[in-house]
Amino acid sequence: MRLAFAAAVLALAAPAYASDLVGPESCRACHAEAYRIWAQSPHARALDSLSSDQRRSALCLSCHSRDEQRSNPVDPVTSVSCETCHGGGRYYQPAVVMRDKELARLFGMQDAVATCASCHGPGSPSAQPFDVKAALQRIDHWTAERAKRQAGAQAGAPRTRLAAWLRDRR
Repeated sequence: MRLAFAAAVLALAAPAYASDLVGPESCRACHAEAYRIWAQSPHARALDSLSSDQRRSALCLSCHSRDEQRSNPVDPVTSVSCETCHGGGRYYQPAVVMRDKELARLFGMQDAVATCASCHGPGSPSAQPFDVKAALQRIDHWTAERAKRQAGAQAGAPRTRLAAWLRDRR
């Protein structure tokens, strides 16, 4: 049973497709402070920083609007959104999943730090030097929300019934 469940979870955690993207507005309801910080950041306006010629370049768009080609053509996700860094939210977005960090990761939530290097790392087309630690401080949209969640959480106790059920089946 555990093997079948793990296989199903891994299948869901595949790379994001257009149908997996929910858009940054979907994150806003539960992560208002993170959304506010992101909306005021250069990431939210990454596409605006390109010239009209650069907007036609797949190389430029691969970092400045990574989700646009994968998103819904009717309502495309432009610039660098929450899901550019955290992966398509279709499966991890439900509150029951998001309440548990491990469960969210099982359902596709990605570690944002690992994705920074794809656009800002040594192999990227950007000529600007990149200091990961300094960059994370500039885009910090999680510290205040994390502190608030931890203050209300009981140490060591699973935050959802689903997480407790999964833990008990190990």
